[in-house]
Amino acid sequence: FVGTVVLKMALLVSVAVLATAFISEQQLCSVGTVCNATYAENHLGCCPYENAVCCPNKQTCCPQGSVCSDSGTYSTVCVPTNGGANTTGLSVCKSGASGNFSSTLKNILIIGDSVSIGYTPLVAQHMADVAIVLHSPNGGDGGAEETAYGVQCLDYFLKRPQDGTMLKPDIIMFNWGLHDGPLGNVTTPGQAGLPDVYAEQLENITIQLKAKQPQAKLLFALTSPYLCSAQNDGCVVNLNNQAKQIMDSHDIPTINLHDALVGYCGPPPQPSCFGKQGCFCPHCPNAGPNKGYDWLAQQVIVPGLKKLF
Repeated sequence: FVGTVVLKMALLVSVAVLATAFISEQQLCSVGTVCNATYAENHLGCCPYENAVCCPNKQTCCPQGSVCSDSGTYSTVCVPTNGGANTTGLSVCKSGASGNFSSTLKNILIIGDSVSIGYTPLVAQHMADVAIVLHSPNGGDGGAEETAYGVQCLDYFLKRPQDGTMLKPDIIMFNWGLHDGPLGNVTTPGQAGLPDVYAEQLENITIQLKAKQPQAKLLFALTSPYLCSAQNDGCVVNLNNQAKQIMDSHDIPTINLHDALVGYCGPPPQPSCFGKQGCFCPHCPNAGPNKGYDWLAQQVIVPGLKKLF
């Protein structure tokens, strides 16, 4: 009986060790704690807290010594077990691109929201003869989300999940804006922020990028339009104006996704564009060749990137 118990305990320890080893192969956090991240490609990410409590919603985390009180996928209140004030849970940081860069071609990293997740494969396709194009963070949902998430997670966006090594692209094209007001006037960590903190946080991100990636040429993509709503698009324009001022102050060139699409589709509100209902409201997937994301890639993004070669 004793031998059986010992054997079962040994098997449990072995399974735990194998599970830990598997997780460490999929996600390494140089700072913080590995937690579940539902929308990361490997479903793992990094919580900035050391010895963090990973929350049951598989998206947020709390400091050590607290309990997660989840309310939906993104909203968590961290309740200290020994008393004290509650805090807001952090959204777990998705990591950077897991793919490999080239030793012979140009290497390009695109950091941005779900719209950028949509057009990045097409940019990669149209630049395949001259560049490797990867996207950070490595996953779905809203990508780099709001600027507060960018400030919190940028260091993780710039590292490979498997080994935590810093990505070293030749060019970084980056964008924030869609999750900073146009989607709604709310603050939800890892999903949405408010316009009044956008400029300060984008400035922080820009300074971080310049310090962490001195070898890279930077290009900022002004946010694409919200074509079906004049009100929401007005917020996009306001944020783009702020972003342009920040980039000009850092001598960082910009490409204007918004004005290019409005010039082609017409000013908001537009119920459709490229013959597709709801196109760029704010997404436009599966529009077809030379339409939607593919048009944007060919007409605006690829030429803008090639100017930096």
